[in-house]
Amino acid sequence: MRHLTTADGGVIVERLQTFDNVARTYSYTIEQSPFPVSAYLATLQVEALTESSAKVTWSGVFTPAAGTTDAAVEALFAGVYGGGLEALRANFPA
Repeated sequence: MRHLTTADGGVIVERLQTFDNVARTYSYTIEQSPFPVSAYLATLQVEALTESSAKVTWSGVFTPAAGTTDAAVEALFAGVYGGGLEALRANFPA
């Protein structure tokens, strides 16, 4: 379990579901969050492109909460994924 706190104090609890070091992939679910979704499952995969570069794919599936549209949740997670990938990129300068 991983516990995170958002900038505005929201609590997110994630649970690792799969981890494959050889395939460079893992999946996790969100057990608790302020996000308007349920049944959230995300997968990250790293694919080597060259000796010094890689492609990271981060995707998720979910059920929007009542009164929330797919588009609204997709926009929310696009921001989350974008920020996370930028933070990851900052750890590996070119």
